[in-house]
Amino acid sequence: MSRIRAVLAIAAALVTLAGCASGPGLDKHVSNRRTVPANAANTANTVDPTSGQSSGKPVDPAFAVEKLRLVDPCKLMSKDLLEPFGKPDTRYSGSAYTRCSNYMKDTSGKDLNFSVEVGYQMSYELSKATKQLAGLKSYEQKLDSGACFISAITQENPPIGVRMQVGYKTGDACEAGRKLLESVIKKLKSNPPKYTVKKGSPIELDPCTVPDQAAIKEGSGEGARMLLYGLHSCGWNTRTVNLTLDFRLTYVPKDNKFDDKQTEVDLGNGVKGYQTLQETAYPTCNLLVLLTKDGNGNGEVVAISVAGSKEDQFDRCAKAQAFAKALLPKLPKA
Repeated sequence: MSRIRAVLAIAAALVTLAGCASGPGLDKHVSNRRTVPANAANTANTVDPTSGQSSGKPVDPAFAVEKLRLVDPCKLMSKDLLEPFGKPDTRYSGSAYTRCSNYMKDTSGKDLNFSVEVGYQMSYELSKATKQLAGLKSYEQKLDSGACFISAITQENPPIGVRMQVGYKTGDACEAGRKLLESVIKKLKSNPPKYTVKKGSPIELDPCTVPDQAAIKEGSGEGARMLLYGLHSCGWNTRTVNLTLDFRLTYVPKDNKFDDKQTEVDLGNGVKGYQTLQETAYPTCNLLVLLTKDGNGNGEVVAISVAGSKEDQFDRCAKAQAFAKALLPKLPKA
């Protein structure tokens, strides 16, 4: 039971920490929360605890994780790919580096919503991927609500891929999603659009390998198990502590007020952190450090979370700050 609780806590922490973005800009109104099928297990993939690397390889070199990290999902799901289905919205809504949505109208003026995620972390999908789509193993699930989830596997160990989520109450959501995902995969395999990497951006980094082992041991304890969460997030957990690291895009509010209850902390060398302690049955300290910011409120942050059961007494925020101080010198400078 403690193992299940630990994984769920990490997932909850990631959602709590999540920011919002849209391509090409950012949208502070769009949540980073994932919509998943009702029977989906919210789990993560274990990787080699010493190297942080998966033991498997992508099914095609084009889908290597270091390449997928740079793909801009909003430009990938471009207007020309959406137009055969109707009238795309001129504004895309994205969240994190890897997810993007377009809330458009079909040819009859009815709502048709597409969301794509690159580097989606598979859980139960791999074992159920009995179909083929654009040369990849594929799995799809349709819900009574009219939503359809279609996953195409780009790497099996750990299992990641590209997922299309479709909301379409007046038409065949799976058929529309299947056609669009096929076009997206072909584009992804040939010449996918990429982000322009800003100075100081962490987008190219593997979150599982950036921290050194001493910082991980100090943050999560001896013998921590490493868990991979997609392309830009990683976690380490022991019986008592769950530590997560997340690089992501976010909307930067005025005066860097990410949370009304946040506390500003000094991390040394003029670096500020924005800390929030959630006093729940599973107390969690969330710490954000702003890495890049442009004139339109678009930013990139490193988000650190330290959580543990209420009966386990330790200073979560002290651990988060210590981990941040050890991590920051290893990150690119703006």
